Amino acid sequence: MLNCDVRAYGALGDGKTMDTRAVQAAIDDCGAHGGGRVTLAGGRFLCGRIDLRSGVELHIERDGVLLGSTNGLDFPEIESDFWRVEYAPRFNRRCFLYAEGCEDIAITGRGAIDCQGEAYIEALPPEKAREGLWPYVRKPFPAGFEDAGSRGLQPAQRKMCSLSPARVVFFIGCKRVLIEDVTMRAQPAGWSYWLCGCENVHVHRATIDAPVDYPNNDGIHINCCRNVTVSDCNISCGDDGIVVRAYSAPLGRPTPCEKIAVTNCNITSHSAGVRVGWYNDGVIRDCVFQNLTITDSTVGIDFRLPDTPKGGRGSDEGFEDTLIERLSFGNILIDRNYYEPVFIHICERNRCAGIREICFDGVRAVAAHMPAIIGRPGCPVKDVRFASCSFRQIPREAIPGQEKGPRCPGREFTLQPVFRCVEGLRFQDTDFTVL
Repeated sequence: MLNCDVRAYGALGDGKTMDTRAVQAAIDDCGAHGGGRVTLAGGRFLCGRIDLRSGVELHIERDGVLLGSTNGLDFPEIESDFWRVEYAPRFNRRCFLYAEGCEDIAITGRGAIDCQGEAYIEALPPEKAREGLWPYVRKPFPAGFEDAGSRGLQPAQRKMCSLSPARVVFFIGCKRVLIEDVTMRAQPAGWSYWLCGCENVHVHRATIDAPVDYPNNDGIHINCCRNVTVSDCNISCGDDGIVVRAYSAPLGRPTPCEKIAVTNCNITSHSAGVRVGWYNDGVIRDCVFQNLTITDSTVGIDFRLPDTPKGGRGSDEGFEDTLIERLSFGNILIDRNYYEPVFIHICERNRCAGIREICFDGVRAVAAHMPAIIGRPGCPVKDVRFASCSFRQIPREAIPGQEKGPRCPGREFTLQPVFRCVEGLRFQDTDFTVL
């Protein structure tokens, strides 16, 4: 197997000199010769966007750091005919590590990807911070700046835009993907991993150490993928920890998200621990979530199909009727949860064909609210089973650090269990301890 050390291609690893060209040259050369390993060791390699190639393993040794640039212009917008770039979430096409249509790619090693995300956010005034979910926001575009992704947007949409790379790792349409052992830290206001339209993906022993106060600082997004395992990971982030969606607009064709297994993970989040679905997704089916701990979240397990925005398309709003079926959640501990430990809600302005056959087995939760499952007339939630579950309510003031925790203005308080427009709801050895 070819082993390419980036220093042989001119990388300095001093944390100051831009090493993008040298690292990219090593990856390109490795890919051109049939693949192998590209190694970063013994330094801090400052880079902008890096594109992986088929057959290449990017290996970061324990004493190596892939360091993200603090200049957003070092992460140029993705231009591609492989996917519909106009449907990039958050109207942002920037990322740090990118691959499209690749096979047999990997990011491995006990080193780190340090994103230097503090360069892309700014603190809100105290009065604004108290009103919202996070005390920080993305830095806006410089005055007069415009890129292709933001051109023609309405003011409310443009507020989402910045030079921050919206995804640290973005793989689309890739097959046989491995992410193993690597630590990602100091993410900007963006998603750690976005896996879109990929097959046969394994994320193993990875660590995500994102600031919990940064907005949209998600962990692992699994979108329109098939045959994915996420195991033995530690995830700490400000936004959703694990996301499973079927937002197929970027792919240009309906693509289910199916056969996803998430096991043996620890998740700390100031939003949802596990989120399933969003705006007008397609089909999400046959997923297992097992042996998880979820702490400090707004919602532990969140199936929220929100109203589509009025006056313009949402940044990641799909065009399909959502169908979520045959999902299993087992042996899950939820602690210090600010709202509902389990929340399923089909809003009125959401294209939904149904949520059905959902099983919760051995879920134990301590939360300020009780579970809520809310369908809608003509579209009930069907066939939900709780077995050997325990839900205990505690006062929000009893949750450590609650004054710094997430807030959802206008949220309905579910201080009692809520089940509306639900058919086939079953309980076995499940208790609700309400204040």
